[in-house]
Amino acid sequence: MRRAVVLVAVLVLLAGLVPGSAAPAYPSKALEFIAPAGPGGGWGTTARMTAKALAEEKLITVPISVINMPGGSGAVGIAHMVTRRRGDTHVLAVMGSALTGTLARRAVPYTYRDVTPIVAITADYQVIAVRKDSTFNTLKTLLEVFKRDPGAITVGGGSAPGALDHLTFAQLAGLVGVDVTKVRYVPFGDGAAAMASILGGTTTVLSSSLSETLANIEAGQIRVLAVTAPQRLGGALRDIPTAREQGVDFVFANWRGFYMPPETPAEVVRFWEDTFAKMLGSRTWARILQETRWEPFVLTGDRLRQFLDRDLTTTQSVLRDLGLIR
Repeated sequence: MRRAVVLVAVLVLLAGLVPGSAAPAYPSKALEFIAPAGPGGGWGTTARMTAKALAEEKLITVPISVINMPGGSGAVGIAHMVTRRRGDTHVLAVMGSALTGTLARRAVPYTYRDVTPIVAITADYQVIAVRKDSTFNTLKTLLEVFKRDPGAITVGGGSAPGALDHLTFAQLAGLVGVDVTKVRYVPFGDGAAAMASILGGTTTVLSSSLSETLANIEAGQIRVLAVTAPQRLGGALRDIPTAREQGVDFVFANWRGFYMPPETPAEVVRFWEDTFAKMLGSRTWARILQETRWEPFVLTGDRLRQFLDRDLTTTQSVLRDLGLIR
């Protein structure tokens, strides 16, 4: 009996050394996509649409759960990934321009170098909007009020002070001489909450992403005074003017993508780079881009890491110029 046990052990060991022997399947269990904001916002939509595309294209066959983890425009999410999910190969988190703003403000003691960036996939233009019954009809008339009295009316957004939605409005208004340090910006946990605030009259102006406001635009609930695209968008959005054509030379796109925890193995990174490449070239994803009005913005590997370094440095410089950080 003892010899039989030893023989079985040796055979198992040899099987593991045979070249080409099957490696454990990956992913080997359910996946988590962390959307570091409340439901209904751009990060949540990115996570859900990505999970949908991966499943429909049969690129991922295990279940994918989308977990909303709001707080500090990505601060809670990245802290969770660094401190509690190190080396976990079955969790990805959404990142984007809003997180860059959070890192630039040093709201958490981390940068993109403390996690494992995987891919950038989309860019989403920002909008400046008011309620449909607002007295403001143009960007020019709105900015004239802010130039006379920067604290006269409130601006709502789905990101923390100094982060994406605040930064978008501050940059745009600063270009025409508004003292942005005196603007009353009201932060909400996500784009959906910010939208509720403007519809309910809690705030007067909304700074948000196009994808987060698209349904409300199409329903006629809000009036978009400007989109931060380089030129007018087509289709149902063709009547929305750009900031540039109204005399404010400002173009900005909010990029989004995914990262994984620290110590993610290189082979897992390669798996996701290959898988996202297939997803981004699929018919399902093309349909999603059309529905959301997202623009393709694809980066991986060294190009992604170099972009993230530049994005962080540029954002810190802008925040410093606007007096929002030292």
